[in-house]
Amino acid sequence: MKWIKYIAHPHAYILFFIIVSLLAFIPNGLGWRGDMLGYTASYLGLYVLYILFYFIGYYSAKKVTVVEYKKVSLSTINIFHLIYLVSLLFFILKFIYISGIPIISDNRFLRIKLSQLGGFVDFPTKALSFLGIIAYYFYVIRKNNLYLIQFFISILLNILFAERALIVFTIVGALVIYLNYYQVSLKTFKRVLFTGVLVLFLIGWVQILRHGGKNHLNLSGEMSTAEVAAWVVHGDLTGSQKFGAYIVDKLDGEKLNGKYTLGIYLSLFIPNYKDHGASYLQKNYTKSRTAQSAAIPFSYFMDFGYYSLIFPLIIGYISRFFYERFRNLNSPFYIVIYTAFFFNLLWSVRAGNFPVDPKLVYFIIVAVFIFNPKANRKLNNQLIQLIRVFFLLTLIVSFIALIIRW
Repeated sequence: MKWIKYIAHPHAYILFFIIVSLLAFIPNGLGWRGDMLGYTASYLGLYVLYILFYFIGYYSAKKVTVVEYKKVSLSTINIFHLIYLVSLLFFILKFIYISGIPIISDNRFLRIKLSQLGGFVDFPTKALSFLGIIAYYFYVIRKNNLYLIQFFISILLNILFAERALIVFTIVGALVIYLNYYQVSLKTFKRVLFTGVLVLFLIGWVQILRHGGKNHLNLSGEMSTAEVAAWVVHGDLTGSQKFGAYIVDKLDGEKLNGKYTLGIYLSLFIPNYKDHGASYLQKNYTKSRTAQSAAIPFSYFMDFGYYSLIFPLIIGYISRFFYERFRNLNSPFYIVIYTAFFFNLLWSVRAGNFPVDPKLVYFIIVAVFIFNPKANRKLNNQLIQLIRVFFLLTLIVSFIALIIRW
């Protein structure tokens, strides 16, 4: 089954988008977004244009082949272990700061306390999920069980913190690496498929706990836990698409001018700039106590109208740029970066984020520091070293921010 590795092809993002779009027409069994069910049907032309512009962007990018193979050195391994320990320390401090474990806490909004710390503190903890993918990559090429333990620790800590996106991120990253390094038989494919179903159930279970338990969601009391979990996953995937279409309809031609998709970038440079993204939609269009995401293509469209079609054009171009450098498995740096980018593609179908978000940029900086990739030009190599120094500075800033805001 050599074709199985193409599950990680960028076009799988479009296929996933189409599947979720079709699922959005099915009423959710828990009633999630039931009042917004009919809005998506009014924008079928936007769906077609989005997909078309993605393919135009993808096939306008140059096809390349990374020939030179760089082995993972002992110094790279040692740097990885060091950064893993630093990230782990930040994660433990995060638990101490909120004084509890969200997954078992009766306080459903325990994690909201983290907003007082800010992104500079949270970035090193989010990096643990990315480091878990790197650990799995090292396990595949070196067969050392220590890396497998680090991989599972990354997943476990995010489960305890109920970070469903980061849980799936680490698992999907490992799956992409596995499918591209191993020959997958039909038997193995069935196991992977079964594991995928279990992962979806795990996501649903985490969401059930975050919503206060099964009884808070299943008001009829007639559904099994598996059924509730399935409808939670369905609602989580499709609800943001219905909500996005609803917001666009309510705007009635007005534009948010970047408040949703670009606000996260501005928040890194503008102190206390919180009125953007999912929080902005929650505050202005719902009575919910938590942030509310809008899915693609509505996330871009509510900001810029039909000018937003530049986004799928850029996404298509960048997708081929990363994939061409990943597919031959010649570059450890691009292998781990592509897995992160590929997940961001899939996640944008639900969250509406631009795939190259600040978190991905941070992960790229982490990967540059660990792998120290070599470029053909002297200027590019100097830039790489500057990025590595910059990463060390970000750790200092994160630590200072943690102390100041504790």
